[in-house]
Amino acid sequence: MLNMLNILKKKRTRSDREREEILSELERISDMLKKNETLFNIAEDEKMVEAVIYEQMSLQSRYIYMLNQAREKGVKIDYIDRLK
Repeated sequence: MLNMLNILKKKRTRSDREREEILSELERISDMLKKNETLFNIAEDEKMVEAVIYEQMSLQSRYIYMLNQAREKGVKIDYIDRLK
């Protein structure tokens, strides 16, 4: 059984792994953006609000970067499947 799993893992191409990594990173950043929004909504201190805003801008830039990477590598993102 283990041999079969190893064979299946090896059959994944480099582009498959890159696609999975890109999609995983986009999902991770999206989760971080949601948490950031929650922090923004509960922050009361002016300095904390400012820090959360800067973090949000950074996360948005990283998300856009990953979208561009996906486009360059031909990775298609099916948002309906990502919602399931």
